[in-house]
Amino acid sequence: MELRKVLVKESFLFILIVLAKGTGVFTGNKKVSALFEDSEVSESRVTFPEELDYEVGRVTLEGYSDVRPRSRSYHVKRRFQSMGKHRGTFVEFPNEQFRVQLLRDGRGRIEAPAVRVLSEPYRNVLLIFFTDEGHVDGSGSLTLNRGSDVATVSFRGEGKELRGMVQAELSKARKVKIEVGSGKVWKKIAEGMNFDFNFSPLPEEKTVVFANYKTVSPLSLMKSLWRDSAVLGHGIFELKAVLDVPLARDVVEKSAFRVEKEQRG
Repeated sequence: MELRKVLVKESFLFILIVLAKGTGVFTGNKKVSALFEDSEVSESRVTFPEELDYEVGRVTLEGYSDVRPRSRSYHVKRRFQSMGKHRGTFVEFPNEQFRVQLLRDGRGRIEAPAVRVLSEPYRNVLLIFFTDEGHVDGSGSLTLNRGSDVATVSFRGEGKELRGMVQAELSKARKVKIEVGSGKVWKKIAEGMNFDFNFSPLPEEKTVVFANYKTVSPLSLMKSLWRDSAVLGHGIFELKAVLDVPLARDVVEKSAFRVEKEQRG
């Protein structure tokens, strides 16, 4: 199975706006496109068209909004933590932990293994790696009740999925909603009265993203990869069960589960 290869560029409109001030973003995107087209990928490595200098490390991307009266602007913080410089014609796919928690508008955080190219003609091309390896640990049950409305939620980890079931007897409440996430970022995965649900916090296949380090953002990755709120990766997440009660405060219960990365011997 070959890994998924994804090209991330700024939108055409954004390029036109920037061209009025300079050609930096346009040039950066040409570099990304060239390396994307000329590189070969397999399940285990990315092979460059020539020998390149690059650094291996981890990239962190944070998207946030600056809300002011009558306006909201989107901002990005980028950080690359280098763990060593190398020169070669290929890089091995780093099957390391990653974490993605993004709202649909690009607010949130991405942290993943990455490679940044240092030499021309591809300087500042960034490769971001999302592994499909891992398994979900944890199980439990939650009880939601308000008056005559009662709902029980049970869940368990099975391989790469979180699976569960909702059993409810509702008279005034509208429904039960199931979400996953933590902090300020949550993704709704199911809702109703009596139903089963499942959720995988890992991609279906290994993925390598080609992007411009100077312009890549959580929003551009959202538009290219997920198109909706994304909760993916390794570590501790929470399952949230919500009893949707009209004209009253919702009843909310949470329980944690963990996504572990397999250790290779």
